[in-house]
Amino acid sequence: MRLILLTFLSILTIFHTSLAQSDIAVIDISASSDVNNWVPEGLNTTLGLTFQNMDSLPIAAGDSVLVSIQTGIFVADAWIVLPESMDTMATYTHNFGIDNRVSFTYSMDTAVLIGMATHLADSNLSNNQWEETFYASTIVNNDWHAGPITINKPSNLNFFNVDNGTNIPPQLSEIEVSLINNGTVDYLEGTLIEYELYVDSDVRQLSGNVSTNIGNGGSSVRVVSNRAVLPSIPDSAGTYQLCARPLTPNDLTPENNAACMVFKIIDNFDPEDPDNWIFATEDVKNEEAKMFVTNRNLTIESNFNYSLEIIDLSGKVIRSENHRGKSKTSMADLSAGIYFARVIQDSSEPQTMKILLP
Repeated sequence: MRLILLTFLSILTIFHTSLAQSDIAVIDISASSDVNNWVPEGLNTTLGLTFQNMDSLPIAAGDSVLVSIQTGIFVADAWIVLPESMDTMATYTHNFGIDNRVSFTYSMDTAVLIGMATHLADSNLSNNQWEETFYASTIVNNDWHAGPITINKPSNLNFFNVDNGTNIPPQLSEIEVSLINNGTVDYLEGTLIEYELYVDSDVRQLSGNVSTNIGNGGSSVRVVSNRAVLPSIPDSAGTYQLCARPLTPNDLTPENNAACMVFKIIDNFDPEDPDNWIFATEDVKNEEAKMFVTNRNLTIESNFNYSLEIIDLSGKVIRSENHRGKSKTSMADLSAGIYFARVIQDSSEPQTMKILLP
């Protein structure tokens, strides 16, 4: 820490005369913790530092402030360019980001964080340093649970019809899930949060960064669009659940973590429905009935429902029948002569065949 302070002093010596006099003070160090500075054991948290303008004059926008945090051998530092001027007693908080996270492990127990900040024209270095102690805790009220889950893509998953295995359910490609902070730990932006997504036994573990500071009642909305990390959808009929569950370390009430949404895969296969038969639909629609006569028996083969009419030479319909699939009609009772067999089915135009009975 002394080395860092000496570096600050060296910078001040070079640039002090070119800037107006100022006085900033470090007033707080923050981590993802409760009001007692208890950090859930195992949490990978970002760090923040807050400084205040103690001088009677504002610090100009565009001025730079050097900030740092140290604990043990860990050191994070950054140059901050003020986006706007800092009036007297105004404060500024810097988050050191995901590249400077600290994991509060059991072996850590306690961590003394030392923060420093200085402006190049700072005339009072006595208030530029701040120390704060944080504790790795297993009893802090760290409690997250999953909230609403939405399947954005595909839109046709619920009640998808597999139709006896001829259709394959679409796989998840984008879901949205809310993870809700129900505990007393205030999470800093960039703190790592882990969670699971699962359908039946297909469990996927994911992680992401909190996008903003989240206190009690706040939520982190996760949009997952990488198909490779999303659970697979079963290909058989059934009622299933897509669930999410936070994996926050030392969660005191894990029983309330999961939330699920229900979707159904159905199978409306009907063996009596020609649309479910094994041949291709387009082939069926273009296929005509086949008719032939053997020993005064008229045989018809069709993949559809159809009506059969037997017509004599005068054009009179002397027989009318309804059939499905293959049928055999006896013409043994008809007198010798010429007749016509007409097949009417929905899939094609009526078909007529001339029949000569000896």
